[in-house]
Amino acid sequence: MQLKAPILHFSNPRERRTLPELAFTLRDDPLGIGRVVNLRDPDGRYAAGSCTSEEVDIQLYSFPWVELSIVEAGTLYLQGDDFELELSAGECVVVPRGVDLRWRHTGQLKRVFMAFPMLDASAQMPLVPLKIDLAQPLPPCDPPAVSVLLTPAPRAWSQTLFTAGTLRIGLWQCEAYTRRQVEPGYSELMFILQGAVTLTSEHGDHYQVGMGETIMVPQGATNAWTSDDCVRKVFCILS
Repeated sequence: MQLKAPILHFSNPRERRTLPELAFTLRDDPLGIGRVVNLRDPDGRYAAGSCTSEEVDIQLYSFPWVELSIVEAGTLYLQGDDFELELSAGECVVVPRGVDLRWRHTGQLKRVFMAFPMLDASAQMPLVPLKIDLAQPLPPCDPPAVSVLLTPAPRAWSQTLFTAGTLRIGLWQCEAYTRRQVEPGYSELMFILQGAVTLTSEHGDHYQVGMGETIMVPQGATNAWTSDDCVRKVFCILS
């Protein structure tokens, strides 16, 4: 029987993380220095991990894939003909496939990433990177299905901000709730902006994910959800 991929908790402080490090590199990676892949899809559709790099100033032409970056330390500057972005710790950016940009940081930069090298090249892409406005208001959305809830249905809000093929990236917020174990049919990276959540695997492992931390739940990684307060997160879902 094929083993399921593990849940990855990018906890704080960063130095206490115990994550698998795969002997894998992204082909023709323009940002490969300091990149560590902690999880990859068996079909090569995504790679997730962290990166620590020193001073970088590089002009990139036709970025080779879509990549989400969550800055954990340092300041990142992205520049192009029609954009100029600055990102500091706790901020997120999506770089679309095919974008030309200057990638620059003057000191050490630490980030969590999720890259998607196998997205269809014909998928419509924005022409500039997307810096996610983490505080923007969200419209109401459907809460988790009643069939999985162990508490009354909460109120929820959500907005998808980036799509490409089967990839969706955006913001989600939900009141406290508890649900039973479910097996996700998609892979999701979650960056917690507000509140905290405990995910419990089918083997009884507990992942307590607080504000400023990231968790990666691969497809098939059965888990239960418990939150005692309202949770707001960045989601990155590949179906």
